[in-house]
Amino acid sequence: MNQGGYVTLVGFVAQDPKQREIKDGTRVTDLRVGATTRVQDRVTNEWRDADTSYYDVTCWRRLGDHVRASMHKGEPVFVKGRFKARSYEDKNGQIKSVISIVADTVGHDLNRGPANYMRPSPPPAVTEGDPAENRPAGIGETPDIAEGPGEMIDEEAVERFSRDLDEAGLAARALDEDEEASAAAPF
Repeated sequence: MNQGGYVTLVGFVAQDPKQREIKDGTRVTDLRVGATTRVQDRVTNEWRDADTSYYDVTCWRRLGDHVRASMHKGEPVFVKGRFKARSYEDKNGQIKSVISIVADTVGHDLNRGPANYMRPSPPPAVTEGDPAENRPAGIGETPDIAEGPGEMIDEEAVERFSRDLDEAGLAARALDEDEEASAAAPF
């Protein structure tokens, strides 16, 4: 049982994710997350932003692929993971320590806006003696997922969805209903 070092971080994507491969060919995606604390000025009772802290987040394998395809600079994000400490020697011979987060879960913070989830479809199962094996090429096959975040997202469909939401006023209506329900709820 792991006994500690877990963290949940809520913030925004500070840089577009960068993917790399380590020596054994495993894919690793590095994500930089910024978090700004809000503080209340006791004299004026107004809220203001305090300093922003930045955190390095490491996402391995499939999680990293999905982060690279889904996360973009400026978007609200939450990360659940565990701390990882390491030391290295800099150019001047000084020992430096770095604490980063190895992510278990990464997602958009839906408290700050809607997001669309796209579940990848599994490839069809083929068994020996399956009559489907003799089908013409290209029929029933899952296309290869192209490299890069832009190729996995149907930009035209996202734009249509956005226009439909704007025209219907669904987002504004949902927010109004939520605020009315919160105001009517007894505390």
